[in-house]
Amino acid sequence: MTSSSTQHSAIENKPILKPVMILEGHEPWHVDLLDGKHHGYKWVSSISYFPNGKQMVSRSHDKTIRRWDLQEGKEIEAVYEDYIDAVEVSTDGRWLVTAGWKLKVGEVETGIVRTF
Repeated sequence: MTSSSTQHSAIENKPILKPVMILEGHEPWHVDLLDGKHHGYKWVSSISYFPNGKQMVSRSHDKTIRRWDLQEGKEIEAVYEDYIDAVEVSTDGRWLVTAGWKLKVGEVETGIVRTF
């Protein structure tokens, strides 16, 4: 059987998605290497969108969770958390859940947080 795959040229490997905005806010996460040099990385490892598509939350190694207004392209608020692996918005947009050393559920409108 003959393969029908073809080789794509480098020109065809252009990105098909273009960013419409860049959200600035997370601070560099600093790493000390064995050679004594310090490097800073802006590493956002978890994002979740609100159901209306107008806001999102992000989690970074700078130990913050940030809520963003996607229409304005600006940060709404930032909360410091010592260790978080993931962040997720509920399907109705009412709750924000974080998972790390502890599982926390916060009500977006009131800011009331419960820890499990």
